[in-house]
Amino acid sequence: MPSKPTTTSFALLGLLGIKPWTAYEIVAQIKRGMHFFWPRSDAHLYAELKRLVERGHATAEVVDGRRKQATRYTITPEGRAALEEWFGSEPAAPLLEVEGFLRLFLGDQATKEDLRASLAATARQARDLYAKGTAVVQELLDTGGPFPQRLHLIERQSVFIGEFYRSLIEWCEQSIAEIEEWPETRDVGLTPKGRAQWERLLAEPEP
Repeated sequence: MPSKPTTTSFALLGLLGIKPWTAYEIVAQIKRGMHFFWPRSDAHLYAELKRLVERGHATAEVVDGRRKQATRYTITPEGRAALEEWFGSEPAAPLLEVEGFLRLFLGDQATKEDLRASLAATARQARDLYAKGTAVVQELLDTGGPFPQRLHLIERQSVFIGEFYRSLIEWCEQSIAEIEEWPETRDVGLTPKGRAQWERLLAEPEP
């Protein structure tokens, strides 16, 4: 029995709904945009494309490529129906996955140096991702990209992601500065600065 579709299945179906792609083309396209908010390994994406065919949601055709033969995937009517049903369902709750957060949460089992290094690495990674994202945005502004008719959709995610990375970098820098004020990582408790931050958070109006 074919496996049940996942959110990644529908992400790939959505791209196939735009046009047929070879496996290489669709993975390359994901790295330009979708990877910033739905990161999945190349191996996972290649395997999921094969599962789309097993479910009857896509067809696979071997075609001649630039250097060798490639597999081109095309959405089927059944795939379009599955995609339409997915759009009619409620999305899963948002998730936030940052390993630097996890290490700080468990930081009383580490040293101050460990935490500073972890946060500095997280900030560096965020800067790298921000730079990659802004390079894509600049290209889209200059050329319109391969799908200029879709830029109104792409702009919404890119603005949020850019602001998120900037906020994450600022948070890392502030956290590193605060760690410097701790005598050590254990048994510090709520600091006056921390209390003020929480009180400011609670004073904000409900979103």
